[in-house]
Amino acid sequence: MADEPKIGEELKKMQEVYEPLLPVEKKLIGWSLGLGLTLLVVLYFVSKFLPVTHSPL
Repeated sequence: MADEPKIGEELKKMQEVYEPLLPVEKKLIGWSLGLGLTLLVVLYFVSKFLPVTHSPL
């Protein structure tokens, strides 16, 4: 039990180590955000231009 690392010590070690994002990671983040925002805009306009039909229950 004495050999187990303390949570506080492990968190400090993690904060000391800074690893910048790789270029491929930056590209993936950019593509994901761009695709997500584009699809939100497209779906918004599709919902505005398509008629809403309600079927009776």
